[in-house]
Amino acid sequence: MSLHQLVYLSQSTRKMSKEYLLALLKQAKANNAAIDVTGSLFYNGGWFMQVLEGPEATLAALYAKITKDPRHHDTRLLYKEPAAYRTFVRWSMNMTNLEDRQADKYEQLVEVIEAAKAGRKINAISPAVTLLNLFKS
Repeated sequence: MSLHQLVYLSQSTRKMSKEYLLALLKQAKANNAAIDVTGSLFYNGGWFMQVLEGPEATLAALYAKITKDPRHHDTRLLYKEPAAYRTFVRWSMNMTNLEDRQADKYEQLVEVIEAAKAGRKINAISPAVTLLNLFKS
């Protein structure tokens, strides 16, 4: 198995309630566990940024499915690289809703999403790599 990490950004087609996001998380956990995918989803102001980890072919198929999902648009692949290990090994999927402003690493995560939306780097590093580095410690 060739382990890879994939990070994408997308904009939701409508405002997502906390209840809807929790239902989405529950569904993603079950789906990802069945296909050996781990990761984390971040939501802020109608924007999603997600890290997915797993076999390369599985991630390619999953990302193709995501790009066709009508719940979001403007999907941008930010990062797709081989990985030596999983950063989010504990979670088939985790979710951080930054709208509640109680999230650990809140300021850094908001900065990462804003940089990704604008297509700019953070201290000469891509937002996707910055995001991965936030959780590797």
